[in-house]
Amino acid sequence: MKKIDKHVTSILKEMQSTEEEREEIREELTTHLTSAKQEYLNEGVNEKKAEKLAIRDFGDAGMIGGGIQESLYPFQRGLLYIIGAGTILLGIFIHLTAAFSFGDPWPEWLAIQMSLGTLIVLTAINISWTGRHYWSVNVLVFLTILWNAFNYMVVPRFYQLQVILMSLFITILILLCLVFIVRNSYYATTHPSADRRGRVVTKISHIVNIIYGLMISGAGLFFTWGALIFGGMNARVFLPLTAVAAWLAFYKYQMRLIGKKPVTAIFTGLLFSGLIVTVPVTILKWI
Repeated sequence: MKKIDKHVTSILKEMQSTEEEREEIREELTTHLTSAKQEYLNEGVNEKKAEKLAIRDFGDAGMIGGGIQESLYPFQRGLLYIIGAGTILLGIFIHLTAAFSFGDPWPEWLAIQMSLGTLIVLTAINISWTGRHYWSVNVLVFLTILWNAFNYMVVPRFYQLQVILMSLFITILILLCLVFIVRNSYYATTHPSADRRGRVVTKISHIVNIIYGLMISGAGLFFTWGALIFGGMNARVFLPLTAVAAWLAFYKYQMRLIGKKPVTAIFTGLLFSGLIVTVPVTILKWI
């Protein structure tokens, strides 16, 4: 059984899943391989060889695991690779354009861009571990959205054709990030036995709550950027960003609530969004 257990573990390494789902798949795969092994034992093959033949017949762990991953979470890993590679390529292109066209390279900016892209690629490579921490993956991709949105303020200094091409590239990249977050949230919180109506409502709830987050983040970045321009560097200018941090923390709770009560989650998300927007504004008035 050791070889069978090892083969099943290798298959699971190719998949993202919750602990409950992982154990169900482990049990199913182990049962199937044990049954195949027993058939060879019944034919008179010794136990060691029977186990080896059962594993051989079942197929390569990488191929089986990848197939199950794509059936349960279609295009998830591929989306992460595209987002990560796109973020890295965007960083290289903007850095080279700034360096050669204007003689003004931005190494610090490039380091942040490359770090985000690399982290997303590593997340895709280690999907079996990172997929179990789906909220953390969503936060990473959401931060990538915010950083790439900031790039909209960077590219206007380039030439017109470059601005058009880079703005289009950034838009596509952000849209892919949004698609990934909604899909990742949906797959992680929707039970396979849910009916069609339940799945649709859950998906709508995830989309609405992501829109809340985008509105809060957009407002937070706008006010922070304006405060930096007109007020200079001080601790107060970063206060609007606390709303973004609060929403990201709250969304971890929201993802669980959406899986159980998607309609309720829409209203709790609206209530919380209003709260974390008004609190920083109130604090600023009193400072």
